Amino acid sequence: MSTSNLTRLVLLALIWGTSFMLMRIASPVFGPILTTFGRASLGAFAIYLFARQRGVEFHWKKNAKTYLVIGLGNTAIPFSLFAWSALHIPSAYMATMNSLAPIFTAVFGFIMLGERLSWLRISAFVLGLFGVAVLVGIGPVSVTPLVIAGVLAGMGASINYGFAATYTRMYAKEIPSLATAAGSQFAAALALLPFALPSVPHAIEYGTSSALVSVVILGIVCTGIAYALFFHLISTEGASKAVTVTFLIPATASIWAWLLLDEPITPGIIAGILIVLLATAMSLGLLKKLPFLKRWSQ
Repeated sequence: MSTSNLTRLVLLALIWGTSFMLMRIASPVFGPILTTFGRASLGAFAIYLFARQRGVEFHWKKNAKTYLVIGLGNTAIPFSLFAWSALHIPSAYMATMNSLAPIFTAVFGFIMLGERLSWLRISAFVLGLFGVAVLVGIGPVSVTPLVIAGVLAGMGASINYGFAATYTRMYAKEIPSLATAAGSQFAAALALLPFALPSVPHAIEYGTSSALVSVVILGIVCTGIAYALFFHLISTEGASKAVTVTFLIPATASIWAWLLLDEPITPGIIAGILIVLLATAMSLGLLKKLPFLKRWSQ
């Protein structure tokens, strides 16, 4: 990977790492759905302007269904689940759940595309679940029904990411990646609109400047600019290298939350993150070259 793209990768991890902290600020004020709607709307316009500047064609009518399905699976549902989980669990927990996405992508590849699941990937799935159990069991937050629900919501978000990634491979191959990104964000915003409207009066009355700034950053920076960086990495380095940003996000999310929200970084958090990241590396095939794992990847 070139030095410039390595810089972009680190910058992307720093940006996406802040998103969990920002949801922790915005969601208690605006509510999960309105927070997600604001993020998707601002992200959609940011990506749309960038895509139009590059001459990307959207073919809205032809691709409407694809945009909608990807918008629901990759934005509306997972962003809302993470925004809700932000009410109950720390940023490090959410970022770790996010790291499970490649594992669930492999599972949906098996279900929807008939791709073979090697023993290595099956082991990765089990190890990932064990890592989540370690994180919750010995993390800094007491295990309560709401904490468990928050963790399950984060896992549900990653399940949706896995489905959306597989669906995109199946039905969006001929659509420019920036068109898919912008179109799906617009579709997500439209789908969220009727559910977000009831929260508007409360947001107007009790909204804070910090919550508003958080939503703006979530939309323009964490979605708009981040997508532009991510798709640049995919186009220049390939998807397998671009997706390694997954390994940096839990660390950056934990550091941002520690610095700005005073969330602790404990041995339990570090242990859980490391186990999940090991599982993710196994799922992505990054450990195949290790001699004792070669036969498990068959």
